[in-house]
Amino acid sequence: MARMDFKPPKEPSLYRLDVFGGLNTSANPTQIRDNQSPDMLNFQIGAQGDLVKRTGYERVFASSLGEGPILGMTTYRNHNGGIEFIVAHGTRLYSISNDGVVSVQYEGMSGNPVHFFVVGTDLFIMDGVKIMFYSGAIHADLSANAYIPTITISNLPVGGGEPYEDFNLIGNGFSELYSGDGISTEYQLSLKGLDNILVEAVIDGSSSSIMEGNGLTVNRETGKVTFTTAPTKGTNNVKITAFKSFPEFVSRIYNCTQSVLYGGANDTRVFLTGNPDFPNYIWRSGLYEPTYFPENGFYKVGDDNEKVMGFSKQYDTLIIEKEFSKWNMQFELNEGVPSFPIKPLNNNVGTIAKQSVQLVDNSPISLSKNGVYILVSSNVRDERNVQHVSEVVDRRLLNESNLDKAISIDYNKKYWLALNGRVYIYDYQINEWFMYDNIHPSCFLEKDGYLYFGSNTDGLVYRFKKSTESDAYNDDGQAINAYWYSKLINFGAFERNKLVKRIFYSLLPGARTSCNLYIRTDKKGERLIDTHRMDSFGFWLFDFSKFSFETSDIPQSIAKKIKEKKITHFQLKVENKELDESLGINSIGLKHAYQNEVK
Repeated sequence: MARMDFKPPKEPSLYRLDVFGGLNTSANPTQIRDNQSPDMLNFQIGAQGDLVKRTGYERVFASSLGEGPILGMTTYRNHNGGIEFIVAHGTRLYSISNDGVVSVQYEGMSGNPVHFFVVGTDLFIMDGVKIMFYSGAIHADLSANAYIPTITISNLPVGGGEPYEDFNLIGNGFSELYSGDGISTEYQLSLKGLDNILVEAVIDGSSSSIMEGNGLTVNRETGKVTFTTAPTKGTNNVKITAFKSFPEFVSRIYNCTQSVLYGGANDTRVFLTGNPDFPNYIWRSGLYEPTYFPENGFYKVGDDNEKVMGFSKQYDTLIIEKEFSKWNMQFELNEGVPSFPIKPLNNNVGTIAKQSVQLVDNSPISLSKNGVYILVSSNVRDERNVQHVSEVVDRRLLNESNLDKAISIDYNKKYWLALNGRVYIYDYQINEWFMYDNIHPSCFLEKDGYLYFGSNTDGLVYRFKKSTESDAYNDDGQAINAYWYSKLINFGAFERNKLVKRIFYSLLPGARTSCNLYIRTDKKGERLIDTHRMDSFGFWLFDFSKFSFETSDIPQSIAKKIKEKKITHFQLKVENKELDESLGINSIGLKHAYQNEVK
């Protein structure tokens, strides 16, 4: 038999890391991907795979509006085409100018979280107790401007007409159309017990009305209207408008806390939910008419004991998020009559945090009791139409308290999920997670390409800075503590001892930047082995008419000699926690050699 000499493959001498991954707490630190981290804070992954310290935030206005959280924020394009920045705090609604000047627009809010939506050129404001609208001035009661429906048509003077439009839940006005016979003076309304508001009538489409006390009288108890002169004969030529309040109706709409615009391919109606007394109800408005909520324009979605938590949209489908399930609503038009059928979509995955719902790349995403899920298909009822995207951080995320209070935003192709002073960030372009701290938002807003958040404690609004701004690396004057741990590296040979000879790392240039480098092995605990600075001029900080200098945008490579021998595992940590300093790591390399097998 021929002799065969076995030659082991050439052992690598450099462990290289030049495309960084995100946070992974799902497994033992030895079992995650080479480029992932078991523990990282206040770092993100740059466009080229660099490890980059996050920027900080600054106050939008200097002085607090008072104790308590910011209750809502929005931007609004007013009737003159200008953009207004609107902020709710306490019982007041404020406008904030571009230079941070605060002006009170309205006082008398409920003190609850505030939700906004825009229809046309009007901004609607919901505070869980009432709905107002803003059109350059605050209209404090939507009911005062409510649409008046025509509830019946083709009535004879004695009544008995055909139903036409539903009564308006947020209004007390209603109209009815009668066909006059030229003889009758008494006309019977469908409703009795009328409000003490003047009744009026229009005959034959006249531009002038016949008012109560001047051409007609009213018996409010019986709902009978008597004309001084009999209206002329015609078809639906007598229109009578009267008023009747149903106090229990308006609260169904006013106590809602969430909205969405939907109408299939077009946003033609407002849908509301979040009324605590009707947890699984949704109400819809009239066509392009947010002051009209038809009495029968409601939908009960699934089990009464399972709340509707919010809405999202996927193409022409409205996704209804409940606590433990997902449903879809479609728009259908049958012989000119619109309908909105609702069907179950997924019976196992719902949403536990109302403000966690976002739409990322046309896919609804939200926080469920088992982690963050994305809906990948809304066409078929199937338990596989959702994708679990937070497995790598669930061990930490799901141990947070107050999960139902989490808030979110989709900003810069990243899903931000904030709670308890921490933000879990899902970069869905690269399918990686990372985490920030020292951020305490009550609400988020993207404005002019910047991310804003309202404080959940101190009546302030903050804006995250861009890396090109002066003093971008502090949180309202506080230093940002940023660190990144490598995985526990065994260099692909857990059964061998290793010798680590040298560490190479490459720093991205910055106006003020430094890096603390730590190592840990199975022989010794964590210890600092190197601190390196790399300061340079930043062109954005200077007036070019007054300064002339040279600088470089080339990363700087640093080598650090070490001698860690007879180790099985090695871990690296990079850190920057200095005020107004950045840190960017382009790559890391570990020069090593294999030794004898472990015994």
